[in-house]
Amino acid sequence: MPSANIWIAASDGDIVSVGRFLAQDPTAVNAHDENGYTPIHAAVSYGHISLLKSLIRTHGGNVNVEDHDGDTPLFAAETVEVAKVLVEELGANVDHTNSSGMTAADSIEEDGSFPLVAAYLRDREPSDPAIPKPPPGVSVNLSAEEDVNESLPPVDEALRQRIQEMASRPNFESEETQRELRELITQAVQEHVIEPDAARNTRQRQDGAS
Repeated sequence: MPSANIWIAASDGDIVSVGRFLAQDPTAVNAHDENGYTPIHAAVSYGHISLLKSLIRTHGGNVNVEDHDGDTPLFAAETVEVAKVLVEELGANVDHTNSSGMTAADSIEEDGSFPLVAAYLRDREPSDPAIPKPPPGVSVNLSAEEDVNESLPPVDEALRQRIQEMASRPNFESEETQRELRELITQAVQEHVIEPDAARNTRQRQDGAS
């Protein structure tokens, strides 16, 4: 049975039906449904990679098209595989912010359903010497954040390489790898934020006693 419209066809991964709709109206590739979604958002959300590539490369879709909330298709990614295709093959902008001022990594991280996707997107963000964001469930209280920012080195390149190595594993989506990733990020936060802060406080006490 033919799909009722291009958005349903895209959700179903029905490349043939999507192609027919676009043959009738090529601009529909970036068109919004009543909920603000485009066929590209639908293909991303349901993980239809072949259709996604076709929408962008064959039909000229905008990989950074926004829905009514300013979310690009990257915000709808639910697997690292889809996120990789969007960013590394199709040129999705990881720095785009929606109407709430959030990047895709921010939004996915806040939702909490796809931590590996959020971690991958964080790794794709430009290097920043600021304090790494703690993972869900980790709270770090700082009394002099600006001093800590100045004293910390850039995020350890070894950490980035380890995350990239995890992302390339066949079992990247497994609970075991997720747990390992969370532990790695937690350790990095503690090493770069908590320990330097404690060391500085110790030095201050020693200076005050002298």
